[in-house]
Amino acid sequence: MDQKNSQSSAQNTRVTNAPIRGELDKKSQLARKRFEWLRAIICAIFAVIIFVLILNYVITPISVKGISMQPTLRTGNIMLVYKWPETWARITGTQYIPNRSNVVIIAKNSVSQEQLIKRVIGLPGETISISNNRLTVYNQNNPAGFNPDSASCCRNLLEPIGTFTTTVPDGQVFALGDNRNPGASIDSRSSIGNIGSSQIVGKVVMRIYPLNEIKFF
Repeated sequence: MDQKNSQSSAQNTRVTNAPIRGELDKKSQLARKRFEWLRAIICAIFAVIIFVLILNYVITPISVKGISMQPTLRTGNIMLVYKWPETWARITGTQYIPNRSNVVIIAKNSVSQEQLIKRVIGLPGETISISNNRLTVYNQNNPAGFNPDSASCCRNLLEPIGTFTTTVPDGQVFALGDNRNPGASIDSRSSIGNIGSSQIVGKVVMRIYPLNEIKFF
């Protein structure tokens, strides 16, 4: 009799424990799904944050509008602008001075209410002269002067017209549009003057559109 009671009790125990174990399994699965959803949401948030940081401080696309950089760039071209050198300069408290012939983006200012795209011609300490339709840069290494338009990027550009002379202060650059026709470009020859390091957003590194005109700068 005792043996039968014992067997019956064991069976009852198994029957009673089965639903409890099933409920625990369901709760465990639900908790696991919640954790996976939470992890996915956190990963998505971090991905968005990283994407925004990259666009604001490392590299970003920008669309060209206007005629000031023709024939090199024209309205509708989409460029990639590399911002990290200027970002790092701000972090370290230093100055970012691009290289000669770099195409750079200049921040909005009191003269222009939109960003400008120009080419760096003169560096700090250099004297820039425009005379007899010729552009000449004077510096310590070239006291007799040289023509920056002799670089491969600029050989097909129009010669500048008029007379102009300036010496570039420390921490600034002299920049021109590739379109040298009178009135075609707001640049260092006009009211914006020499461009301070802090005004340079970044340099153009690549044209990504139109696809048949992809080009590195």
